Amino acid sequence: MTINYLKKKFPPPPFDNEFASMLYFRSLYDGNHAEIFPRAKMVGAERRSKWRRKSYKEWEQTHETIQSNHPYIVANFSCLVAEVPADLLNRALGNVSADIEDGEELEFVASVVLASKVNDKIWAAVTQQQVDGTIAYRIRRNDRGRVWFEWLMGDQYLPHDDDQGADIAWIEVWGEEGNKKRFLRVERQMLTSDGLQVSQLVFKMESETVNEEVDVREYAQEYGVDVPEDVELPGVTELLCGSVPNEETLGSPRGRSALRNIDVLQEEINWTITRDSIVFEKHGKPKLAIPRALWDTVANQNMNHYGGRFVRNADLEVVSYDEKNGAVPTYITWDAKTEQSFAHVTRLIQYMLAVSKTSLQAAGLEEAKGQSGVALLYLWIQSVIKTESTQSKFDSAIKSAIRKCIILENALGGKEMEVKDPVVEWGDMLPKAESERDREEMEKYAAGVQSLETTVRRMHPDWSEDAIESEIQKIQDEQAATRMNPTYSQPPKVTL
Repeated sequence: MTINYLKKKFPPPPFDNEFASMLYFRSLYDGNHAEIFPRAKMVGAERRSKWRRKSYKEWEQTHETIQSNHPYIVANFSCLVAEVPADLLNRALGNVSADIEDGEELEFVASVVLASKVNDKIWAAVTQQQVDGTIAYRIRRNDRGRVWFEWLMGDQYLPHDDDQGADIAWIEVWGEEGNKKRFLRVERQMLTSDGLQVSQLVFKMESETVNEEVDVREYAQEYGVDVPEDVELPGVTELLCGSVPNEETLGSPRGRSALRNIDVLQEEINWTITRDSIVFEKHGKPKLAIPRALWDTVANQNMNHYGGRFVRNADLEVVSYDEKNGAVPTYITWDAKTEQSFAHVTRLIQYMLAVSKTSLQAAGLEEAKGQSGVALLYLWIQSVIKTESTQSKFDSAIKSAIRKCIILENALGGKEMEVKDPVVEWGDMLPKAESERDREEMEKYAAGVQSLETTVRRMHPDWSEDAIESEIQKIQDEQAATRMNPTYSQPPKVTL
């Protein structure tokens, strides 16, 4: 069933609550905690007492709420939870190629990988998937025949209830400040009995409500927008878009944010650190201590002059000097015991990392040194296990996206390429010393479980294809020369 946007708020139910949750977790990741946490607003306002002149000789005490100079301190560990899997996968993703040695498919897949910038955008895609709980992708083709896939935000992908279609929806704003016009753009993909139908829709919006549908061609001409033509692809049996959910359940099939259980802990960390800074600000500065008799003297003078017993800072700028005891007023400092407060923050961080399945070494709370790559793996095992689950999802998504690129090229480009998944190579998530890595690769090659090409490619991941082929040829030539034996073996002697 298609989604009806007319005369409804965007996003429509049931996506509205889900997208609102995405915006919340984005603010949590970006560190905009003062906007989403209630106690942050308590820091900026402070209730103070002040003296106000009531008459010529009479004063009264009043109270007012003023903006204090105490900042709300943000120690954003939420971004760490989302970025650690992205860092590990960004390091692990290797070469993406067609599952053949040569041919048209190999060149096409290489062009798609280059145009899609698979390796360059994997970090951003994984991070956004961790924050939003899902990320989407769609296949594109321009007039020059260039085919690629692009990652989309999770709140741009609206699947249909029957799984036979999906909408890619986003809002475009035109006009100057004070006269802005908002439009809802929709790319709708629907599977029919004949194939796949892709159509473009434009709606005019008033505030958050979708008002009326606009002619696509008129909209494109008025605002200079490149809107693709509607197209029908006979024989295509799958959508040219998809999503990558994170930790989905039966109740949340579109995925859940990796930050969903740590927002309260993050707020408590911020508040504890902010409270300590306020205490230091108030009590860390030296205070002037005066004898009770001196305070009474100044207060009595103010009582006679202003009708109230109080002491101002200005009243003590000049004080009497006691010849016997010297200058009696002295400055005192406050000695705070903050060990328990710091220990509380550390415990909160440990709870946060445990709930989010993030290793302590990733946050720098424990030393991450190992004698070997295996030892380092066990130190990071919690984060690695979590990231391996995310890796399997992105492995399937990248393969599916490139396979759909082949389908689109066959449908629009008149090609007859074989439709199948490419090969996605994944390396180690954690760094190893070059000597240890090279030794492992050589042992695999010597044992006959790995080819020479794979060995050279893994030992030199930054080499070009020409350099790798040249190195392989040199090794094969040297091996052939070594196998040559100049001594001719004589046949065995026989006795007749």
